[in-house]
Amino acid sequence: MTDRRPLPRRAFLRLATGAGLAIGASALAACEAVRPTAPPTTPGSHETPASPPASAPATPAAVSSSAVPGPVGTPSPAVVAENRRDGAPGWEAGIGRPSSIEGFAVPASVEPGERIALHVSSPAAYDVDWYRLGWYGGAGARRVHRDAAVPASPVRSVRVDPSTGLVEAAWPEGPATVVPDDWPSGMYVAVLRPRDGTAPRGVPFVVRAPLRSMAPTLFLSAAATWQAYNAWGGRSLYSYNSRGARTATGTAAAAVVGFDRPYDMDGGLGHLRRWEAQFVRWMERTGREVDYATDVDLQARPEVLAGRRLAVCAGHPEYWSRPMRGAMEAAVASGMNAAFFSGNEMYWQVRIDASPLGADRRVTCYKSALRDPMTAGRPELATCRWREAPVLAPEATFLGVMYGHVVTRPADWIVAGADHWAYAGTGLRDGDALTALVGQEYDAHFPELAPEGTVVLARSPVRFRGRDPDGEGNVTSPPVHSAAVRDPAGGRGGVFAAGTFQWSWALDAYGLHAFNGRRTPLDARVARITANVLDRFSA
Repeated sequence: MTDRRPLPRRAFLRLATGAGLAIGASALAACEAVRPTAPPTTPGSHETPASPPASAPATPAAVSSSAVPGPVGTPSPAVVAENRRDGAPGWEAGIGRPSSIEGFAVPASVEPGERIALHVSSPAAYDVDWYRLGWYGGAGARRVHRDAAVPASPVRSVRVDPSTGLVEAAWPEGPATVVPDDWPSGMYVAVLRPRDGTAPRGVPFVVRAPLRSMAPTLFLSAAATWQAYNAWGGRSLYSYNSRGARTATGTAAAAVVGFDRPYDMDGGLGHLRRWEAQFVRWMERTGREVDYATDVDLQARPEVLAGRRLAVCAGHPEYWSRPMRGAMEAAVASGMNAAFFSGNEMYWQVRIDASPLGADRRVTCYKSALRDPMTAGRPELATCRWREAPVLAPEATFLGVMYGHVVTRPADWIVAGADHWAYAGTGLRDGDALTALVGQEYDAHFPELAPEGTVVLARSPVRFRGRDPDGEGNVTSPPVHSAAVRDPAGGRGGVFAAGTFQWSWALDAYGLHAFNGRRTPLDARVARITANVLDRFSA
């Protein structure tokens, strides 16, 4: 049985740096051999409920347009042409208000030629509008398909496992479609519009590109993390928004959650409007040649990274399985670059398994090697923090930075290393500040763990809320946010890590822009840094 007492900092660093932390393809293969069938304000474990959407006010350092363009080497003609098509203003109107309808998609990501189905519960007949998200002249979405007058389906049955806390909706299949070839890769939402006058709800999913026709850049939506915070049916991987008797976690939190249920967050949209939509809109407006997938696709089909020049994450990619991380690290080791415009990455190790509706639809995380039954036989698969025993693979060994804490209020980004290429064209100098860019959580630099060649790009003092209450495995983090970059070298790719959730808020005015009373304004300098990273890493 694993000793879970907190490691002293020196002992932790000694073990971590000597434990052989490269995961790569060999570990990916080893992990695939084991496939079991089947937020409060503590750092790394809570996301504060979203406030109503609001646009950022203009400030002297900000740009007042609804999105900030960035310099682009050569915009993709196909992306430019797609976003000149007629958009659908008001496509999301009413989402987030009380509704009688709910639904989820199977599968969560799909390619053209594959079938996607909605599982819906509704006491009334309803319509379904299917949208692709993008810029579209500021409308933000284009309708690609419509199902009208779908009959009511007033089912509410659920499957519950009282031991693990798993809750799944046992609903029959509703509207379905084979994705046509003319649906470009992208983030999509099926909007369920009940005819009883109640509000619509959204069902997000991703359309991938066929492997025969891949863009140089791949954007990864953090589906595993969205599901971890999803408390539909009364259970998430967190006790703050779970209810009911204790599970195998020792709290009301579930040890297993799944995709066979709607998102309870933001009218069914999960974390889409909070962390990722702004980045998607900015990329599409500036003509980035980019495909889309979910992070779970890295486990289900790691070939989505093959031949890419760059993989991009934004917002909050906190939960990673060993195959997911292995695929990413193996691709970077082979020359692909990675850019994380995000914070709190790769914090919890999870296992992803099948549900009755398909492969890779359950996420297991006991958040304790002691409680996880897998630990005894396969300790490397224990669902605890990556940085703690028995896993001992701190995220900083790949990213150059790793999770620090939750901030009390967003902090300014303080520039360091202004002569670095990432700051080219911004006019920024060391010590300059980018307003309220650091939050809701932040990453910090651990020089003992960072790979050789890591360059720190920000040293931003922050005020944080305190350590995890259990104290297990979470080494003392400095009260200083850091961003880091590592250039390609020796056949390996480069890695950029912004170390903050709120980066995308400075790119586009859509959705949420405030946390604990402080607003992140649009900023052309942030857009220029973003473009510098994407241009260099995708070239």
